[in-house]
Amino acid sequence: MVSVILVTFNSEKYIRETLVRVLKQTYKNIEIIIIDNGSTDSTKRILSRMNYKFTLIENSKNTGFSKANNQGIKLARGEYILTLNHDAYLSLSYVENIVKFMDKNPMVGSCQGIYYRNLQKTKIDSCGIYLNFGFSANDIKRIPRENKEILACCAAACVYRKSVILKCRLFDSTYVSYYEDLDLGVKIRKAGYKNYFIRSAESIHLRGNPNNFMNLKLSFINKYKFLRKYRSRKVIYIAKMYDTLKFPIYMIRNIKFTKTYLILLFKT
Repeated sequence: MVSVILVTFNSEKYIRETLVRVLKQTYKNIEIIIIDNGSTDSTKRILSRMNYKFTLIENSKNTGFSKANNQGIKLARGEYILTLNHDAYLSLSYVENIVKFMDKNPMVGSCQGIYYRNLQKTKIDSCGIYLNFGFSANDIKRIPRENKEILACCAAACVYRKSVILKCRLFDSTYVSYYEDLDLGVKIRKAGYKNYFIRSAESIHLRGNPNNFMNLKLSFINKYKFLRKYRSRKVIYIAKMYDTLKFPIYMIRNIKFTKTYLILLFKT
């Protein structure tokens, strides 16, 4: 069984299509667990009209991506866990193609497919996560020709082996959002398992605005949280040099973030 963990927060724009794509999967042994993080729009009304039995957990406030997924994982009955963003549309054979690969490869702890950035499939969102030379988490933007081991999977539509993520003590909830999937991917590797990109699995991830103030702030804070956890002081120094040089780019991305950026850079 695959347990789909779907975290929602004001998801009225996407939730119906996201769920329809899950229900139409060629792999049928699926349970759906929805964690709503205090939506104030029509998300819960849409869910109430869906003609399918699922487990719904309603949080009174937005607890963040990591904590909400951990809630769902603890309830999950499946051998595999699919963490699914509210704005991720799966191709109909997505789950089947990944589960077949993981069934044949018991030392693989997590897998993801291609995430396209738009409905036309002309722009790549992610084929996995890597660290650039400034030790920032980046998405792989070129589609590998075949299945390939990667540093970590992006959790937007990732299938995890439940026994492995339990061994790794789930997502680190102190990350809230951003870098939590990289952190889990590193823990999976440290536990002796592998993370893989699967070429035959496709999805569309209509990601929100990465230049939103809070998105930039959380990403920046969590980068250094990750580096302090796994890397040396030398690496952190190199990362700070990189981010200092990158300051003009942040000004272009969001001028309101620049003051916060400088404060965080010197505090971190």
